[in-house]
Amino acid sequence: MAINLGYFVRESLVSFRRNWVMSLGAIITIYLSLLLVGASIGSSVVVNNIVQSVEDKVSIRIFLKDGAAPEDVESLQNALLKDERVKGVTYTSKEQALEELKKTMEDSPEIVDQLDVNPLPASLDVDLEDPRDVMDVVAFIKANPTFPNVADKPEEPEKSLKYGQQIVNQLFTFTRILRTIGVVFIAMLAVISLIFINNSIRLAIYARRKEIGIMRLVGASNWFIRTPFLMEGVVQSLIGALLTLGTLGLVNLYVVPIVRDQLPFLPFSISGTVAVQISLLLVISGIVIGVIGSGFALRRYLKV
Repeated sequence: MAINLGYFVRESLVSFRRNWVMSLGAIITIYLSLLLVGASIGSSVVVNNIVQSVEDKVSIRIFLKDGAAPEDVESLQNALLKDERVKGVTYTSKEQALEELKKTMEDSPEIVDQLDVNPLPASLDVDLEDPRDVMDVVAFIKANPTFPNVADKPEEPEKSLKYGQQIVNQLFTFTRILRTIGVVFIAMLAVISLIFINNSIRLAIYARRKEIGIMRLVGASNWFIRTPFLMEGVVQSLIGALLTLGTLGLVNLYVVPIVRDQLPFLPFSISGTVAVQISLLLVISGIVIGVIGSGFALRRYLKV
């Protein structure tokens, strides 16, 4: 079995060298296909981390009008605290809001210093147990009869609410579009990869047609004749997969740290476990592409 394996490897490499132009085209196409797959999966992981980070910060802020009756504010606050979807409610006075603004504008304190009066309203900050419940809790607030009495815009109470679900929804829409585009390109490149492997194996079969004929005459089995060609397609795919892993490794080593330094507030990171899973997926995908492409060519051009 060891001798046969060595023979198969040697014959596949010989055929690979004879048809190096088509083999190189197949490798490049597989490399681009798997690179796009890896980049798509990696970016999806990063975007999902960012979305999760944004989701964790989703809260509802209710802006209160100046002079709102304390009992009305307390009534709304108690109603929210009784809701099992609400983790907590924090009251922020006008003075506290101004202090928070000063901390935010530390680099330009003159902007705050020019304010003659405090224009910021008091507010209630509502933290949620599950960010996905934000729209239901917003509807609950709107339906509360006390809400219009304390809203800083009683004529349009809805404008007194601020919540971040819109941003999360936009991120999810953006990621869905990216995934759809990625899937289309991946499918196209996968088909092109199969075509290149198919043509490469076809040329190899044609170049060795006399040798194959002799094998048939001496009674070589079908698998003995087919295996070197099948391995050639697998070798092409493995080279493309290894080039992909090398490229993604360089990107992770040199590019990702730069992006992370420029955007420290975003979770641009992929865990080691996820990186290993992506690597295995790319290698397995490359082998599958090689086997399928070679199999199609053998079935069509090699009748044994």
